[in-house]
Amino acid sequence: MKCCPKDDKIKKDWIEKLESESINVSDDTVIEISNFCKVFNSPLRLKIAFLLNSGDLCVCEIVSILKEKQNLISHNLSIMKKYRVVSSYNQSKYKYYRIERVASSFLGNYIKLQTDKIIL
Repeated sequence: MKCCPKDDKIKKDWIEKLESESINVSDDTVIEISNFCKVFNSPLRLKIAFLLNSGDLCVCEIVSILKEKQNLISHNLSIMKKYRVVSSYNQSKYKYYRIERVASSFLGNYIKLQTDKIIL
């Protein structure tokens, strides 16, 4: 590799410097982030996330807006809940879902990046 030092002493110092400057993230955290990102691998879950980013909705509202079957929406919401992308609460006889702050921030940052690309 052209960028890596050849001299063993320099190489050792170089590796130590890189390691000290790198962010240490546990394997558990890496797995958690990976699973979080996998949730957005489904176009339907991504649509649900964008909808919930605008406000809390019950399943019947999501079904009506996305024109998908209720069981499909519920299944995808349960996956999103498992990985803490959404949370739910009961109000009257309905269960409402809201997007978690981390997921909302993730979507907002992604949209901003895409918007910045278009402006540039």
